[in-house]
Amino acid sequence: MFETLEGLVLEAQMVSIHGAVFYDVVLLVGSTARRVRFQDTFLHPAPKPGEYLRLELILGNVSDVQRILSP
Repeated sequence: MFETLEGLVLEAQMVSIHGAVFYDVVLLVGSTARRVRFQDTFLHPAPKPGEYLRLELILGNVSDVQRILSP
């Protein structure tokens, strides 16, 4: 139910869905690439390739996003 992902941003793209702004991010977690989407209200400024993020998910939905130093 609860999941924490920490990893390197490989790709980040802004997407507008019905006027709401989301970020589609490909995160390298260990040796696995994970694609996640979260609303821009979780992180400002936008994520960029090369930085590290920690995402908290509840039932697969992002509930918190933080920039971190490399894990």
